[in-house]
Amino acid sequence: MKYEKIPSKYQVGGQEMEVRMVERCDDNMIGSCLVASGYIEIAEKHSKDYNQSETSKVNTFYHELTHSILRTMGETELNDNEKFVCTFSSFLTEAMKNAYFREEE
Repeated sequence: MKYEKIPSKYQVGGQEMEVRMVERCDDNMIGSCLVASGYIEIAEKHSKDYNQSETSKVNTFYHELTHSILRTMGETELNDNEKFVCTFSSFLTEAMKNAYFREEE
């Protein structure tokens, strides 16, 4: 069984993080991460009222998850390196979307 869902919550470094699906993020971004506030946001719409696709939302989740991990680790330089975050999170997205899980009986 493949697993392709976005969780509603997760924990990073002992802190609970809520995943919020919102109409829009600030500055028309497709996602944002606020570790100190305990949530990430994933936008339904961006730019000129374009809808974010479902696969893009999954990628955005893993991108913001990566930011939350790096921020919690205090890795400011890596966290601010969008090339690193985009590349790492795209590999993570691919690995998780193509992972198979045993169905529980």
